[in-house]
Amino acid sequence: MSVLRILHLYPRELGINGDAGNVLALTERSRWRGIETDVVAHAPGGELPASVDIVHIGSGPLSGQRAVHEDVLRIAPRLREWAEAGIPVLAIAGGWQLLGTELTTAEGERLAGAGVFPTRAALGATRHVDEVVVRMPDGTAIAGFENHSATTVLDGAEPLGRIQHGFGNGDGTEGVVRGASIGTHLHGPVLPMNPVLADRILSAALRSELPPVAQTERVDRYATNARRAIADRVGVGL
Repeated sequence: MSVLRILHLYPRELGINGDAGNVLALTERSRWRGIETDVVAHAPGGELPASVDIVHIGSGPLSGQRAVHEDVLRIAPRLREWAEAGIPVLAIAGGWQLLGTELTTAEGERLAGAGVFPTRAALGATRHVDEVVVRMPDGTAIAGFENHSATTVLDGAEPLGRIQHGFGNGDGTEGVVRGASIGTHLHGPVLPMNPVLADRILSAALRSELPPVAQTERVDRYATNARRAIADRVGVGL
């Protein structure tokens, strides 16, 4: 692979929680390893590139979700095709809700989703605003910040991990994993805070494991300290 192409969906409409930092983390961690990247921003009505290696969609309010909803349904077949082919999709909060099968608003309106993830989200009257600690199946702890009102059902899918502190999906789990793709409520943004996820996505895109280099080892120490500070504040051990 000569250039790693990252598709950033709706950066204007779905980017209110610093989630663009996830794309920056992917590009920088690639550059440190000598891998060139090409970030393609997609706006409603735009044409998708012929091929991509990673897809990212950030979070946003219901107004932002409505602004892109029609376009999400338009490009949904291609997104599903890419995900099923093993191309990693990282979907954050509101973006993840749109890439599920259905989003129900607090008023009961149902919006069809893209079907990339077998998940259904229902917005409620209570916002869940808190720091979050999650234990993944391999025992690794990740952390971040949530700010959403959704309860999310995983229809047979595997969660990203179990909640140690926070609300997450609402059933003791957080996020979803489908193949190489991840949906999560975590901001921070999530990848700089949890570089293990960044390298997991890059490894899936490149079809190879990525060894640490001096730059990643340095910033990963900062990320470890940030996660530890969150865990200490909420009284959870890492």
